[in-house]
Amino acid sequence: MNIRMLDYFLAVAQEKNISRASKKLFISQPALSKQIKQLEYMLGFTLFVRSSHGMTLTHKGEKLYEDIEPLVSQLQSRMKKHTESRIIHIGADPLLASHYFPQHMETFMPFRIQLTHIKEDTVDLLPLLRAGSIDAAIVQDRPYYQGLSSALLFHDEFFAAIPANHPLAQFDRLSMTQCFQYAQILTPFTPLYQRITRLMGDLNVQAPSIIEVPYNAIVGFVAQGYGISYLPSMIVQKVDYRGVVFIPLEDAPLHRDMYLFATDRSYLEILQKGLDL
Repeated sequence: MNIRMLDYFLAVAQEKNISRASKKLFISQPALSKQIKQLEYMLGFTLFVRSSHGMTLTHKGEKLYEDIEPLVSQLQSRMKKHTESRIIHIGADPLLASHYFPQHMETFMPFRIQLTHIKEDTVDLLPLLRAGSIDAAIVQDRPYYQGLSSALLFHDEFFAAIPANHPLAQFDRLSMTQCFQYAQILTPFTPLYQRITRLMGDLNVQAPSIIEVPYNAIVGFVAQGYGISYLPSMIVQKVDYRGVVFIPLEDAPLHRDMYLFATDRSYLEILQKGLDL
């Protein structure tokens, strides 16, 4: 048994899915499965209940996780203090990873930024940061988290993304009531999805349908005329999408505050300078 096997076990336990864990660890799925089975054999008991829905810890697996997770996290943190590496591991959402970080990567020299964790709901990054799996994260609408340093990075408002040949494309501004007359193209389990569904309830309206797609498919679905969606101004101002127009929303009903979190103040200051808009 070695530390890497325990890392593999912790990753699968946290992700509850062998495929996601393998991507996180940058190893193949079969290799990860083999390592988990080998660990179970060495321990003499089953760690996970395997099903079509994913991987769930057994009772003994939960006890092992509770015992070793703090120890492994502490060991990883101590090892970081003794390494010469100047890499900063950071987590963000898919939009930031695709359109925000690339233009800033050169500003961190001599430090090197690695985007190692991408989460659609950035709040999920905070436990990883607290555990020492990453050094920093950009988190939406969450200003504080115990034990971490944080600062407001930027405020952002959303635009409606409309097919270029859509009836709403002629307007200079749109209300949410107008938008809700048409199918909504959204990524599930995200703050924006939750905000849209709450707004429908507040306005006592219901869109004809909600089409759930990944972040990277939103603009393509809009361009093909399946419905309308919403993108932050940070993205709208930097990218030109063929077949899609972006229209401001009345009274800015969709907005977000993005906070920078770090394990200590020194990382926070480095990243604030490099990520300044």
